Amino acid sequence: MTESGTAPRLGALRATYEARRPPWTGYVVGGVLLFGGGTPLLVALLVGGAGPLPVLAFSIGYAGYVWMLVDRVKLARRGKGARLDLHERGTVVTLGGGNVHTFDWDTVRVHQDVLHSRKNGTTVSSHVYTLIGTDGVACTIGDSRRTSSSRYAGVVTHVKGAEFAEPEQWGPAVVRAVGEAQLGRVLEEVANGRRLAFNTIALGLHGVEHKERTLPWGRVGELRVVNGRFHVKEEGRRSLAMDVPVSAIPNFPVFHAVAKRLHEATRRP
Repeated sequence: MTESGTAPRLGALRATYEARRPPWTGYVVGGVLLFGGGTPLLVALLVGGAGPLPVLAFSIGYAGYVWMLVDRVKLARRGKGARLDLHERGTVVTLGGGNVHTFDWDTVRVHQDVLHSRKNGTTVSSHVYTLIGTDGVACTIGDSRRTSSSRYAGVVTHVKGAEFAEPEQWGPAVVRAVGEAQLGRVLEEVANGRRLAFNTIALGLHGVEHKERTLPWGRVGELRVVNGRFHVKEEGRRSLAMDVPVSAIPNFPVFHAVAKRLHEATRRP
């Protein structure tokens, strides 16, 4: 077990999620078609004196298939024996190799990245959550191929976990537990005049900061979340004053709740 937010007792177990088993049918069929049917065709083209373009096209196809197959094997290995346990006061992420990472709700930083897209007339969702402990260990669970911890602050080691079943359940459960554990403390710290940084954006009683610009709350016209991005509009201006991906803001529900309260406080008569 690593030190990532290690706690002697995490309380009662609330839920356990097993790793998803990656589908292999498409890869098996694709391999049979590519190597079983494509290879004889390539040989026939070579014997017939075809130019380099068909050979190049087949080479690219072979390389692409092998790359995807290797990636699928790595995903399957990460999922073997992996488990996500949600407890009353924290979570335990068991990786495929048997390594265990423990995070406390009251200290963990969680970056959430949920992407919705349309495919064949249906909505497909991809869920990625990166949990960062007090020791700088970042553990990405979900579709870890879509993210890199290099955009997060304070990361010493980055490990990739598995894709766990039912992310639409455990994902919101994680961010909800973090909000319940940290919101009260964060509100108190801000009320005491502390400036709090959430990766690239910061807030406090004075206002909100991003990219070396500070906008006092009295000049903030609107706070909005649009298509996975956090927007800040300045009073009297049409263009955005700040535009930050939600995925770049750790513990976003906590940040958003505090920002809304500070903004609303300046608008009370």
